[in-house]
Amino acid sequence: MKQKLFIPLFSLFLCSTQIFAQLKPELENEWIQSKSLGPIIDKSSIRWNFLAEVKVDNLESIQGYEVKWPEKTKYISESEKINLGTISLFSEPLTEKEYRWIYELGNTSLFFTFEIINTKGEKKHLNVPINFSEKTKESLRLFMEKNLNVKKEPIKTAFLRNLDGRRWYVGNSGENEEQVLIEMIPEGTQIETWTEIYRLNLLKTIGSSNRTAFMNAVKESLSENCPSLIFNTILETNNEIIYEWSHNGCNGWPASTEITRMITGPSNSTMFTFAYKKGSLPISLREIYLTILEKEK
Repeated sequence: MKQKLFIPLFSLFLCSTQIFAQLKPELENEWIQSKSLGPIIDKSSIRWNFLAEVKVDNLESIQGYEVKWPEKTKYISESEKINLGTISLFSEPLTEKEYRWIYELGNTSLFFTFEIINTKGEKKHLNVPINFSEKTKESLRLFMEKNLNVKKEPIKTAFLRNLDGRRWYVGNSGENEEQVLIEMIPEGTQIETWTEIYRLNLLKTIGSSNRTAFMNAVKESLSENCPSLIFNTILETNNEIIYEWSHNGCNGWPASTEITRMITGPSNSTMFTFAYKKGSLPISLREIYLTILEKEK
């Protein structure tokens, strides 16, 4: 559904540059660039709105889906003439089930994929992750009540992040004097038998003054009795370091790879890590991991 002029009573756009993979986040290609994606609430409904910049004059259709692997739900469909320039596409009104996430306490992470086809039948995709804070959802609830007379009590749900079209949930967490640890795994897998894991660490005692010593200790520990270890620093600045390591199997561990982004402050550091232990890490999955890590905060 395409509308050239629409003035909603409430419009919430989440900037598509906030990347929160299987699907690699991709907000722009040679044909089209995602500008924003978010819900719009007026006096009669709540809908998804996708705002994009069209770069070519031969696009035939745009189809937009929310992805919750292994399912995907179509929300956006446009097959009329698609002109160069800014285009604003709207979904049909959302059902109660489709906007239920607004009433789930905590942050919400969603992932959309857009299939774009030109007049030659060629196909490209945009993959757009979006994230809603609890504060943003509180505002949405107020507008739902004011404009649509919808009032519901928020409910507690498990914390999930849709990083790549797959939803990841907390499989393990803990805290001691030195660190806070959260480990997330893809939905449908178990922490005891994980092959992919996303790890968040707050290091309470590692800051800018002792980061170098910490990294030297990490390298030394990894290399012990591990002749196949390969350690590579991808990026290093005063405030962050991105590094990866892999081995063919060491100290009882199978062939594994980890990619980490470490952001360092004066007195503490935050580490974001993808770990993979299904053999050699595929190049495409490495690119997905890096795309996500580079945008974490």
